[in-house]
Amino acid sequence: MKPKINWKEIKTVLLDMDGTLLDLYFDYYFWQEYLPEQWAKQNNMNTKAAKIKLLDWYDQESGTLSWYCLDFWTEKLNFDVFALKADIKHLIKYRPHAKSFLERLNSSKFSLTMVTNAHERLIKMKADKTGIDTFFKEIISSHSIGYAKEEYAFWEKLKTKILFDVNETLLIDDNLTVLRTAREFGIKHLYTVAKPDSQKPEQNSEEFEAIDSFDEIDF
Repeated sequence: MKPKINWKEIKTVLLDMDGTLLDLYFDYYFWQEYLPEQWAKQNNMNTKAAKIKLLDWYDQESGTLSWYCLDFWTEKLNFDVFALKADIKHLIKYRPHAKSFLERLNSSKFSLTMVTNAHERLIKMKADKTGIDTFFKEIISSHSIGYAKEEYAFWEKLKTKILFDVNETLLIDDNLTVLRTAREFGIKHLYTVAKPDSQKPEQNSEEFEAIDSFDEIDF
């Protein structure tokens, strides 16, 4: 089914990057497979043991700014996490029809802003690979705000960075916790993505309407 977006009510479009516009597989593979393998080698550990340890640390930081911070993990692991990400940058790619969706949005009347938890250095890496930055009026990282998007304070501070009316704003994000916080803040039009990671099954979108493919969206 096509998503029922009431474009007549929308002036501002806020879009997430990873898992929404770009395939989440790059990030999933890095954190779940590549980093544990390389960190295990550096520390003469069994890969399985390293992965168990890292997953426990991930859980502790989940939903916080630290979880998304390359500097935090570089210090904690004594390992250049950003350089390691560059090893697999060939995996960075758009989700199906995301680029053409951005092109269509750009030719419309809407104010288009990216809101992402990604670290600024990672945004640049992905922009260099995809050109995604050319589609946005502004790109706002949670690291410049000081709070992750899962936190209510992010949205409060975002309101001081860009002008938007919550009743006339559309947010598309694959992270359901982010959408719930944005809903609590008052953003009216909220949609998620059915398949953020091309290599995994569709996620359970729970109470949110999910977009299967951006080519289904008319405006």
